[in-house]
Amino acid sequence: MSAGKIIHRYFHQLIHGCGNNQCSNIYCQSSSLFKYDKTILNDRNEVAAEAIRLSLEHVPLCVDENIIKEYEEKMEINKLTENNLQELINHCKKIDNWNLLNKSIEDIFSNRLNLLNSFLKEDFSNNISINKEFSSTASATPKSFFIHDPRITLDNDEITLDIDVMKRSIKLLNSYEDQISLTIHKSLNLLLNTLQYELKSKQYELETDANFFNLFIIIFELSYLSDPFFLFDITRLFYSILTNLSIDAQAKFVRILSKYTKNLNDYISHVQQYITLHTLRWCNHVQIESDNDELLSSEPGMKEGVSVLRLLFYANLLSSQRDSLEVIETERKNYEKMENELVKRRQRYNDDASDNDEQHENERKSPSSESTSEPSTPSATTTTTKRKSINEVDEIESPYENLLQIKLGLKPNEYRHGQHPFDIFVNEYANEKIDIRKEYLNFIQQPTSSIQFSFIFYPFFLSTINKIALLNIESKARMYLQRRSIFVHNIFSSIRLNPFFKIHVRRNHLIEDALISLEYQGIEHPDELKKQFFVEFEGEQGHDEGGLSKEFFQLITEQIFSPEYGMFMTNEETRCLWFNPSAAEDLDREYTLIGMLLGLAIYNSIILDIKFPPVLYRKLMGKIGTFEDLETSHPTIYRSLKSLLTFNEENEGMTIEDAFSLTFQVAIADAMGSRLLFDLKENGEIIPVTNVNREEFVRLYSDLLLNKSIEKQFDPFFHGFLLVTHDSSLRKLFRPDEIELLVAGSQVLDFNQLASAAAYDGGYTKDSPTIKNFWSILMTFTDEQKRKFLRFTTGSDRAPIGGLARLKLIISRNGPDADRLPTAHTCFNALLLPDYSSIEKLQEKLSIAIDNAAGFGLR
Repeated sequence: MSAGKIIHRYFHQLIHGCGNNQCSNIYCQSSSLFKYDKTILNDRNEVAAEAIRLSLEHVPLCVDENIIKEYEEKMEINKLTENNLQELINHCKKIDNWNLLNKSIEDIFSNRLNLLNSFLKEDFSNNISINKEFSSTASATPKSFFIHDPRITLDNDEITLDIDVMKRSIKLLNSYEDQISLTIHKSLNLLLNTLQYELKSKQYELETDANFFNLFIIIFELSYLSDPFFLFDITRLFYSILTNLSIDAQAKFVRILSKYTKNLNDYISHVQQYITLHTLRWCNHVQIESDNDELLSSEPGMKEGVSVLRLLFYANLLSSQRDSLEVIETERKNYEKMENELVKRRQRYNDDASDNDEQHENERKSPSSESTSEPSTPSATTTTTKRKSINEVDEIESPYENLLQIKLGLKPNEYRHGQHPFDIFVNEYANEKIDIRKEYLNFIQQPTSSIQFSFIFYPFFLSTINKIALLNIESKARMYLQRRSIFVHNIFSSIRLNPFFKIHVRRNHLIEDALISLEYQGIEHPDELKKQFFVEFEGEQGHDEGGLSKEFFQLITEQIFSPEYGMFMTNEETRCLWFNPSAAEDLDREYTLIGMLLGLAIYNSIILDIKFPPVLYRKLMGKIGTFEDLETSHPTIYRSLKSLLTFNEENEGMTIEDAFSLTFQVAIADAMGSRLLFDLKENGEIIPVTNVNREEFVRLYSDLLLNKSIEKQFDPFFHGFLLVTHDSSLRKLFRPDEIELLVAGSQVLDFNQLASAAAYDGGYTKDSPTIKNFWSILMTFTDEQKRKFLRFTTGSDRAPIGGLARLKLIISRNGPDADRLPTAHTCFNALLLPDYSSIEKLQEKLSIAIDNAAGFGLR
């Protein structure tokens, strides 16, 4: 045996041992008498030097070379099968020596060809062996080492790997982690570095190799990927190779996962562990280097982890049920119709603006012209910069779609849910560390193509809190651009423009005044809606720093949703609002106003005190209501239709006609309780619902309830919403359920969260007697009283996304004991609380204040 091999065996003995738990060789790591401090193993150079010394001294070697050699001759070690792996493990157990298993693993997992040929399906295995044998005519030649099979292409999702066999085999290997972990690490390191080098010159040949994707599926199955020993080198290298494949290859990998992997949970857990540990490492760097202002997205390895998680997210979608093509096509047509309406409206504005520009130019040239326009008048606003056509690219390139998503034909909102909940892809720990403001600034300061990595490219990974923060930052950035543009305009122009969207309303004519303001300054001039929103109440003092706007939205929603207007009705079972199908014909303006208010509330971060069923928010995202939505919007009808669909005539001993007595004519109740008759098909009253057509009946009835019967009401409502939100990232960033939280907040009120995050001012601390009394009283409040308190102090009775802790309530000492009531500044979430002399007095004054708060005078 050569000196090099002998040294290698000593090195192996020091690092791995012989595998015999009863070994007595003091120079073997398996021995309990091992003479070395095991910290020597941390320095491989020191181990190598010691191996050379031992070879010169001819100290004992444990490994019985003859036993290994004899067994190796019986084993086929150029690939793994389930049988030979089990046989190999049984043999190692029998002789109580794991060196042969480690050697075989090294041979397989360090060599691309050997690993790619392992765990093959029988039909592909035969085909490939023929290619090897007749290499003069087959695609796999000794020079290329690539296997080609006409059944395997980048455009399909076929693979040569026997997934079930591979999973059982890798599960078996994973159970011997203590014996083979180091060998797996060393072998994968060699394999992946070699593969990375090969991909630089032979990427196409490798990606079109019939067995190529087997490698990624096999390695993904290894539990070692989430081991800290692997995470920062092997796992990162593996993820880097995977996410640098061509778009076609990545798309195929996603399709393979979605088709063959019944449970993605383990893969997702591995990647989330990887991201969490890289986040921890970044935190340590930031703490050590106090002047380090690097973003979490700049942490080496983070891009690879989140990019792989995106592959799993797409596989999660593809493995679930997509909306039907019929539904998708209907939604496309509906949205196209709405966009055309927006284009027409904006074109009318552009035409008017051009005429006004010409008129102002003539007036400017005239010696008698004067600049007397008021900032808030329609004549002033008509000179704002022309808005872009909705078909033009926005100033900031959208980062929310990518080539892989387009290649896969994926639109996340076409999937109600995935194989796993969407929240499983959100790493909460990493999201807590993301500085979304800096991420956004970094994003807009450079072209999208030059950004190496940003969390903004991965909305599925962002928590709802961070998405909202991102939307708010984007809104504020647009508002700032509006103000800056107007400021420059005002310097060089005699026509003064208002940098804010300000409306002036009377409390007793709230809806009328709001309609006029929004129509004149909003609908005809959509850019106005992108300005910061301010409200003035006639006859009242107070500068709107947020509180007045909150009160305006609260008051107007209370009025316009009231039964007196007849625009909406309340479902008694769900207590949710829904459109009145028999509302008056002349309410288009009012419905448009409500849609605009929803959009303005989102744009200005105001939570509304309204409750719609989830299907409304799906419709606001361009979706249509279907049978599944009835479960939360019309529960009783849903249960009835469900029983119709599951009715078994044979088991029940009667037909559907006899059991249900339904026809294709149905009745819908309106806000007044009247029953409105609709034919789902022509002559519906004479067409019975049968076992054959019941699915059609359910589909048409659901469509009537959620779409067609309220089309005249919803279309202007949706139009108003789009007037405000069309150019924002709302549809790209959020899911419908997140839009609901964005508009209406959370119904869950945890006052312990509110208390834990509260701040104190003016001499109060958390230990002040009045503060202790205050929280003692609040914790005993009923749910209704708690909502009144929140409305009194914050302008809304809902919790923002993330809970009440995010409100940051400020309690200030408002002088010593007095008879005056507590007051609040809703724009600052601030409560001004006198230092009352007793808990009874505090409870009395606080109750009076929250029960009678209305108007800025008490705010």
